[in-house]
Amino acid sequence: MLLRNAAVFLLCLAPACFGQLTTDQKVSDFLQLAGLYAKNYAPYEWKRDVMGFDLYDVKPWVAKVKNSKSDIEFLDLCVRYVASLQDSHDEFYIPSDFIADMRILVDIYDGKVLIEGVDRTALPRRLFPIDVGSELVSVDGVPVDDLIQQLIPYAADGSGNVITRRRLAADAMTYRLQTLMPPAGLIGDSAVIVVRGLDGTEATYTVPWVKSGTPMITVGPVPGFDLSSYKRPDPVAATRALLSHRGIDQMERRSTGSALRAAVAGRGERGLTREKVRAEEEAVPDYMVPLKELQTMEGIHTKVGSTGFAYFYPMFDPPANFQYRLGFGSTDEFFSGTYKAGAYNIGFIRIPDMSPTNSTLALTQFASEMAYFNANTDGLVIDVMNNGGGNLCYTQSLEQYLFPQPFRGVAYEMRATQTWVNFFSTTLTAAKRANAPQYAIELYTAYLNEVKMALSENRGRTGSLPVCTLSFENVQPATDKTGAVVAYKKPILVVTDEFTISAGEAFTMMLQDGDRATVYGMRTDGGGGNPGAYNATTYSESATRVTRTFVTRSKLAVTPDFPPANHMENVGVYPDILMDYMTKENFDTFGGPFVDGFTAAIVDKIAKGQ
Repeated sequence: MLLRNAAVFLLCLAPACFGQLTTDQKVSDFLQLAGLYAKNYAPYEWKRDVMGFDLYDVKPWVAKVKNSKSDIEFLDLCVRYVASLQDSHDEFYIPSDFIADMRILVDIYDGKVLIEGVDRTALPRRLFPIDVGSELVSVDGVPVDDLIQQLIPYAADGSGNVITRRRLAADAMTYRLQTLMPPAGLIGDSAVIVVRGLDGTEATYTVPWVKSGTPMITVGPVPGFDLSSYKRPDPVAATRALLSHRGIDQMERRSTGSALRAAVAGRGERGLTREKVRAEEEAVPDYMVPLKELQTMEGIHTKVGSTGFAYFYPMFDPPANFQYRLGFGSTDEFFSGTYKAGAYNIGFIRIPDMSPTNSTLALTQFASEMAYFNANTDGLVIDVMNNGGGNLCYTQSLEQYLFPQPFRGVAYEMRATQTWVNFFSTTLTAAKRANAPQYAIELYTAYLNEVKMALSENRGRTGSLPVCTLSFENVQPATDKTGAVVAYKKPILVVTDEFTISAGEAFTMMLQDGDRATVYGMRTDGGGGNPGAYNATTYSESATRVTRTFVTRSKLAVTPDFPPANHMENVGVYPDILMDYMTKENFDTFGGPFVDGFTAAIVDKIAKGQ
């Protein structure tokens, strides 16, 4: 049974208090976690001054830690401390593989929690006659609005935006990962849910929790101080592995058009093909590994419902006269096509993520599509909804096929620490010995000098640093062998939502700041930095991600939600045309009004020559 709040969860631990950490051990672990953020967290001042959370103010947290009655209660406090940063790239993980899944997908439309899918293997219709589109009213007697509020601390991977947090918290009502939600290991065998059907009548169902893995109840006795033999897995990779067990393909859920439904079956081998090529591409020289890590900005993809991160196909049905191009081949990295809107030909391309299987293949495909669109369309719609991010330099390379003139590339400020000094110094030496490309040597040299300067001037962060090239100013457009510019030259509209995150946001930001595109949809998530995974606590064997850089913008972002800012963190990218996809009308019509809206917007841009 789903319990009402964390306090009730933790009361259940009273009979099982064996092997608990001592108070001193819990305080030691918490201060280790807090110190890790104090030393490495880049957006500290922004969180303190604007978001209202000072991570240095640990006194009230230490008091709570001392009063915690169990290991799970203590670990839950650690989760809540990190969640208070409201940072989409920062999550506290515990070493558990336990999952509890109700086998129901939900999301928020027009403020109501609607059921998007039901797994008919686990919940046969004869016993659970729940229709897609029905409203979830309560779980174990707790109204969904109250439950969402209780679950917000566990809304990892989208905490930069209040709307994103609420949608992720709604997802957590029916899907619990203990690695991100310590109390989930105490969940009962079933939940009682109230559902308001399509006809308005309410029905009550007792739904079993489908469980896998081993729940963590206590940390267990600490054998001593030597943990050198323990090799903790990368928390991002471990969480993604857990998510793969959800099996959402078994869901009875909404799809995106009859042509897509028919074609999805032909993409069954795509995952195998992608992983094989990815393994081949990832064989990079040792000196390039740190650089690639610094170029990565992505979420952990906790949202895996029908509107989840990196969902390959659009959330909406394409227009009826849509002519498909990419999307059904086993190695296709994009979904694309064209359609008619009045007198105009509109190009459309969906970029599902910024982590392609093979960046060379992906850029070749993208270049080919831009060449075709240049010759055959009057304007272009780019869909980056639910784009969970990835490699910033791949992102910048895509921009080179969209800007027919020089533009500002990706740049970020870096948290200055002695660790970075040693890191860049060692890597620079290795790069020189390996005869690395000159740009890599010069980048490492610039990073080393900037960090040393920031430390000498007692500054928390460096100035803006290039991420992909020797300078982030005047990045040149793509050209062919003759030197002719091959970038798309016609009007562009970018479609976003609150699950456009990380490098997906940087992609949108560059186009908006460079006056190259109109942004249509919702404010993006607000995940604006490069995270690193760290061993966070000694006794409780937990890990965390810490945002170490701060992506900067070329223009001051003026939005209704925040003071003017020159970065993406929390602010995200505010659309030029605000339009929410998450409405009941879009749900019922597979996005009809939303598609009509962005089509009208691109047509207007074309007509005005923008």
